[in-house]
Amino acid sequence: MSLLGPIGLSMWIWVAIGAAVLVVSAYIIKMRRRRFEVPFAQLWQRVLQQKDANSLWKQLKRLISLLLILGILGVILFAALDPTLGAVDRKARSVIILLDSSASMKAMDGDESGKKSRMDVAKIKAKSLVDSMGGGDLAMVMKVDGQATPMSRFTNDGPMLDKIIDDKVTASDTPADIVRALGAAADALRDRPNPLVVLISDGAYPEEQLKLVDWGAANGSAATSHNLAAVDLSKIDVRFMPVGRRDDNVGIIAFNVRRYIANKAAYEVFIELENFGKTPAHRLLTLYNGQTAVDSKQIDLLPGQHLRQIYPKIPGGEDNQLRASLRPVAGMEGSTDAFPLDDTAYALLPARKKQKVLMVTEDNLFLEGALLVYDNIDPLKVSPAEYAAKPALADDMDVVIFDDYTPEMLPAPPTSLLFFHPTGPHSPFVIRGEVAAPKITEIDEGHPVMRWVTMSDVYMDKSEVFVPDPKKGESTLAFSVTDPIVVAKRDGRRKILAFGFSLPSANRDAATDLPMRVAFPMMLVNTLDWFAGDQADLLTTYATGQRERVPLDGVVGATEAEVKAPDGTITKTPVIDGLATFYGTRVGYYDLTAKAPDGKVLASISLAANLASQSESRIAPSGELTLGGKKLVAPEAFSITHSQKLWIYLLLFATGLIVLEWITYHRRITV
Repeated sequence: MSLLGPIGLSMWIWVAIGAAVLVVSAYIIKMRRRRFEVPFAQLWQRVLQQKDANSLWKQLKRLISLLLILGILGVILFAALDPTLGAVDRKARSVIILLDSSASMKAMDGDESGKKSRMDVAKIKAKSLVDSMGGGDLAMVMKVDGQATPMSRFTNDGPMLDKIIDDKVTASDTPADIVRALGAAADALRDRPNPLVVLISDGAYPEEQLKLVDWGAANGSAATSHNLAAVDLSKIDVRFMPVGRRDDNVGIIAFNVRRYIANKAAYEVFIELENFGKTPAHRLLTLYNGQTAVDSKQIDLLPGQHLRQIYPKIPGGEDNQLRASLRPVAGMEGSTDAFPLDDTAYALLPARKKQKVLMVTEDNLFLEGALLVYDNIDPLKVSPAEYAAKPALADDMDVVIFDDYTPEMLPAPPTSLLFFHPTGPHSPFVIRGEVAAPKITEIDEGHPVMRWVTMSDVYMDKSEVFVPDPKKGESTLAFSVTDPIVVAKRDGRRKILAFGFSLPSANRDAATDLPMRVAFPMMLVNTLDWFAGDQADLLTTYATGQRERVPLDGVVGATEAEVKAPDGTITKTPVIDGLATFYGTRVGYYDLTAKAPDGKVLASISLAANLASQSESRIAPSGELTLGGKKLVAPEAFSITHSQKLWIYLLLFATGLIVLEWITYHRRITV
């Protein structure tokens, strides 16, 4: 007899001890002398004087009642362990069914009619395998896509496994990680009798993954234990059941969009296509901005041909959702496609408008010239005296730049602020002092403002030294040894950036050669993009099935974020050091939102995810699979084994004990 319950034996023992202590304690509290009512004192005195000759029998009766209760409890707890006769039959097998649920299993070539997907056929084969098991065989169903997910425990309950396969196993939009799945299966089968792994799949895996297996010398294969990434499958029988029929497919394997740095009103698109079939293919490639078709052209591809398309200088539209679509060309051969998932790709372009920028400066030609060359900026210049007389000039401005001037009252949010050499008590950052001839030794290359910027050789005569407070979301972008001289923060709905040094001009003695370097206009562009939320221009698409860290600008105090998937489902993801973990399982658009504990939205970003996997788009099925140098064959028929579940009989027995206890109690036999 074996105990196959989901509760571990050690945990079961603690539960049993706790339940027994509670029962005994309740029984002791219940024990007390029964109340006797007598008609007059004479009889009462006789009762007190009479020796109870059968007191021992009364104690035994109470003990019998306690034993009955403990017996009922013990039978119920033992039934929870799922005791089974015949489960240790020497011929019985422990089986893990690896059910491939990767993107390629969505190919519509499960049958000759093309009405069933590979996933549908794989489910039929999995259920047939479950139904053919012997009574003593145990099986676990494991879903294999970008992760390895057990869908059940080891059980011989065939109807339950069939229901799990039908209802809970669906194909995702991610590539399959067969190495991780085999490793999880090997770990689950350790120390189990007659271990067997059955892989039901189309066999469309990269060769690099198929080599990462160590069969051990016992199986007659060359050991690969020198490779630490190899999965140890020694003493484990692995079999393969293939699905799939067709190999013709044309897919989009890359789709990226970027804005032009000098002209934010236009962008260019890069698309890469590949014909994975063995015959020429003809498709209609259409690029959409929202629901508007921007460009459409016919594409002709030879077998195995790559094609890269670049769409330059495409004007921006009202919608920021970009989509590339492949469609068959009517009336032409080679237009059929069994795998529609990679026929559509998605990207996002941040919404763009002209920024109104107010410069509060005394004729700084370096600053004015750097801002006037960009078409997406609408600049306005005033002097510090004019601004002090009329602070309302900052109203409706997107950005205000204070050049060597610090006002007594800052413009109201959401106006973002850029300071060069802020001073005095009204500085947006605490100032510790001043350092002479600083040299920038370290910059935060991960911050959007410092993207593509080098400042190690920039000269400055002096600079303020700030004291940033991380608890307020303040961070240092540039250090002079250990002195912060460039700092930034997010202040509610706006962002603030401060440089500790002054820019040179005709009205001041400040000396720095930063305006003569490429880093200066680049930092200004990065800063304005950061203020506008456009710092992710070149990072708009992600690949499904890959875990990525997504920067959330200015997030302080949030430990998790909500991710809304294309199908509307919402999941939670951790946020660590301003980086959210993103793992896409479906192609399409995602919304990622970080909130404070009080529910206030701290940051929100939209993401696009595509399949972008050549291995999954190469849908040619494999009738034979070689794993680690060993050719896998179909599973053999299961031996006839027997097992008998005992829990139903134990529950019936417990029910009988409960009835017996009820009768004996109410008949005053055990009380």
